[in-house]
Amino acid sequence: MKAKHLFWGLLFITLGILILINNFSGIYWDWLSLWKLWPLVFILWGVAIMVKNNAAKVLIAGLAGIALAITLFASFKTVVHLTSGDFNIVFDEDSGSDYKYDFTDYSEPFSDSIKTAEFHFEAGAGTFTTTSDTALKLFYAHTEGVKNNYELSTNVTHGNADLTMQMKHTRIRIGKHSIRNRVEMYFNPNPVWDLNFEVGAASVNLDLSSVKVSKLNISMGAASFRAKMGNNTDQTYINIESGATKAEINVPENSGCEIKMKGALNSKDFEGFKKISSGLYRTENFDTASKKIFINIDSGVSSLKIDRYAGDW
Repeated sequence: MKAKHLFWGLLFITLGILILINNFSGIYWDWLSLWKLWPLVFILWGVAIMVKNNAAKVLIAGLAGIALAITLFASFKTVVHLTSGDFNIVFDEDSGSDYKYDFTDYSEPFSDSIKTAEFHFEAGAGTFTTTSDTALKLFYAHTEGVKNNYELSTNVTHGNADLTMQMKHTRIRIGKHSIRNRVEMYFNPNPVWDLNFEVGAASVNLDLSSVKVSKLNISMGAASFRAKMGNNTDQTYINIESGATKAEINVPENSGCEIKMKGALNSKDFEGFKKISSGLYRTENFDTASKKIFINIDSGVSSLKIDRYAGDW
């Protein structure tokens, strides 16, 4: 039997068995950790190429097929739970938490002296969105989940505000029962923002069309990500590092846009973009547009869509 035949055969058999079992009884595991095994597929396949013994080559190729099937299924399970919001937060034994479920608000007042702002957000699994709240705050967040599970710190110096919002307990297990971890955020449209998000298994939906964004840095595990950008600054830089991600980014039609992408097994939908070279895409108005958006994507198993809009989405 040829190595490639066993690879594809075991891939589909393993994937089919996992899906079949899940359909009838459900499979519950730490999928957030398992999807990270996807580089093992390349390692095993590389070893299979170097090995001269046919029997060993076939065996290693088969293991690579099984590993890929598990990581694909793990990615699928994680994203399904993301969209359904089924997150069970597991606390450290010494955390002393009373597990109280509640709503908590965090805010920072705005001053006209603040011209630029940096925001750093760190969390595990959850659903994170932005809102067009009109409150006169520099930053406002409304959370749903464990009471007071976030810390917000702010340092304002020389017209720049540096904000950090960090989740206290980030050990996550996905299961049948859920304690929701949802955060709705508002960013004042006056300062120029440098936004940084570092999340695990998450559903992220950011409407930043009215915000002056200079940089948007996203580091995600297995995630569903959607963002709407505006053209409120001359140049906007978006950097995305992710594992298994379904992502959609909406950019203004009158802004020039460039996409640089690298990663494995990517599904791409870049309507209105022209391929310049391998992994490089640009809109036709990129050179002439006064406003430009630069998107850099480094991802694993992903579905990526970049859409251009003329009006509201």
